[in-house]
Amino acid sequence: MPALTRGQKILAAVALLIVALYVTGVATQDDQQSMADPADNGLVRTLGDWFGSPDPVDPADLAAPCRTGDTLAVEGSCVLTVAPADADLREVALRADTALHLHTRAPHDDTALDRDVPAGETIKVAVDGDGVDITLTCDKCSVTLGGSDG
Repeated sequence: MPALTRGQKILAAVALLIVALYVTGVATQDDQQSMADPADNGLVRTLGDWFGSPDPVDPADLAAPCRTGDTLAVEGSCVLTVAPADADLREVALRADTALHLHTRAPHDDTALDRDVPAGETIKVAVDGDGVDITLTCDKCSVTLGGSDG
């Protein structure tokens, strides 16, 4: 029998992993007759804990001259500064009452990111451990930190 090539070995490992995940998923169905919500599966909950969204930024790590509590009163522009932290990746959720323009830096990179955010839309800005400045620009708007979840 000829030896398997590197590509064949990778393909076999992936196939074995898929079978193992399927068997584990079936075994962790929490004894339900039908699963209407995949989030009820024990395997899905575990994977969500491992690979889910980053934690939110601690409100104590946020500073802005236009900040009052959990609200930013922006007239023209305001810079929200996220302090450095030990966490590799965090998120800042923002929701404005009118359309605004957001400018920041990509996590783990020097690439500038710009986005026009529609009124009422919650946007989550990823921040690396180095911290970042997020520039918010609008004529006059109110931005809620934490988005709709508070």
